[in-house]
Amino acid sequence: MAAKRRRRGDTVDSPPKSADPAVESSTEFAKPVYLVAKLRARKPAYSLLTVDAAAGSGGTPSARNLGEFAGTRRGMSFVAAHSKHGSWIVGAGRGHIVIYDPITREAFAGPGLHMPKHKPVLISHGGKVYAMSRRPKVGIRAERDFVPWFECIDFNKGAPRIYKMDSCFWSALPPPPFFPGLMTPEEFRNPPEITVSSYAAVGPYILVSLQQEDKSTYGFHVVEKTWEKACDKGLPFVGQAVPLGGSLFAACSVASNNAGAAAAVSVFHMSIKASSIPEVSPELVTSVLTIQEFPVASEGEITWPVFCPLGKGSFCSIRKAARQNQEANDLVGLQIVLTAFQMDNIEATLKVEDLQAPVQLEQHNQTCELNAQHLCLDLPMPVVAALSMDNEHIEFFEEKTTQARETTTSNIFKPTFIRSMV
Repeated sequence: MAAKRRRRGDTVDSPPKSADPAVESSTEFAKPVYLVAKLRARKPAYSLLTVDAAAGSGGTPSARNLGEFAGTRRGMSFVAAHSKHGSWIVGAGRGHIVIYDPITREAFAGPGLHMPKHKPVLISHGGKVYAMSRRPKVGIRAERDFVPWFECIDFNKGAPRIYKMDSCFWSALPPPPFFPGLMTPEEFRNPPEITVSSYAAVGPYILVSLQQEDKSTYGFHVVEKTWEKACDKGLPFVGQAVPLGGSLFAACSVASNNAGAAAAVSVFHMSIKASSIPEVSPELVTSVLTIQEFPVASEGEITWPVFCPLGKGSFCSIRKAARQNQEANDLVGLQIVLTAFQMDNIEATLKVEDLQAPVQLEQHNQTCELNAQHLCLDLPMPVVAALSMDNEHIEFFEEKTTQARETTTSNIFKPTFIRSMV
């Protein structure tokens, strides 16, 4: 992907000008959504596309293919990394990372992971990118997703390059307590199957729960680098919960998945605080996690959509549309549906610690056609990630100004799940 400098006056969030009249105006890209889609080819394995998610409900969103994501391979995951130095698209997996600069349109190699990971869980938080094995492996035949299962890399000094002398590298972190640990020889021969299904960054914590129902939810404190039990149950959503500002998040409800129903969008109000028990042990710490769920929409009979935050109080879901014409010559284009959600009275909502009423959202549906003759259109969802470079709403987490952990003398913890219909 050749580097191309922008003209003076272009904004950080605007792709370079195009000869295409549909995308000529830079104002149409005030808040673009970058899509990562899977290619038929193996190297590079992914392509970058962009869609204008800020268009009104009556217009057609601008969209275009930015070309191949150079250096990518199969089995990678993608995340948007933000710091005070800029924003980048990061692809990680199979032992290496590829970083894309949306300003210069340059893709370059970053420092490799300690251990190759297949479609790892990627979380961007506080200027760092955290990579966790989605399916941790053990045993002498574990060629990937072996220890370390959890790593992070820092973007607070800029995008790390593999050939820079002062570039930072991946740091190994302690894995979640429910990952494979000490095992008997019999367990080592037949290790347990573990899959991370739900995760979110809430305050200074990264919350993780498994697909297996008998597992709890644990939180990783990014400053203290310790794991704490946050809930006796799994998180009530599937995949990642994208931030909307404050304690609000958007995700797919796990209730519809368990019932075999269509994918449903929900807004979650999540708060977490530490609770120590000094009379038992000064080192024994657990976390109190409170979650309120507000189902807001149904996406119909579809696969799970891809979510993307658009700014404070707004997000969008992207899904593949059902094409009316199934003829071979009509399969060169990709038709996607972008559903934008905007929360009403967001400033007042963010100040509320415990929501007593359902959140109200304005919803707009838009259908977009992309030239995608080289994409894997036969997949249920060829788009694997939707990312926003609009970082104005990002609340950077400063380690030096972390608030003191709250304590309580109660040793009884009951997670709260409140369902409210819009």
